[in-house]
Amino acid sequence: MKILLPIALLAALSGGAASAQQSTGARVDFEASTGPVTVKSVQPPLANASDYDATVAQLDKNGDGVVVRAEVPADHALASEFRLVDTDRNGRITDAELANWK
Repeated sequence: MKILLPIALLAALSGGAASAQQSTGARVDFEASTGPVTVKSVQPPLANASDYDATVAQLDKNGDGVVVRAEVPADHALASEFRLVDTDRNGRITDAELANWK
């Protein structure tokens, strides 16, 4: 099992002066006091990464402005994380709750 070093640790090792961070998927570039640093992920991209960009409008099948469990496709990432995202435990996910999930 390969483990990535946290960016914070890399910044600390490079003198702590990290600035101008840019994140593009599995690669992060930042400027350290010693020069540019690139960190590449060794983990494969999530197969369902696009699920995390979902909006209530996309998932809300009945148009009531919230998402209930029955409206979430079984293979969607939200299906297994519904209870986690529904922070007020009312069985409905709002735009604000979904935004916090991302």
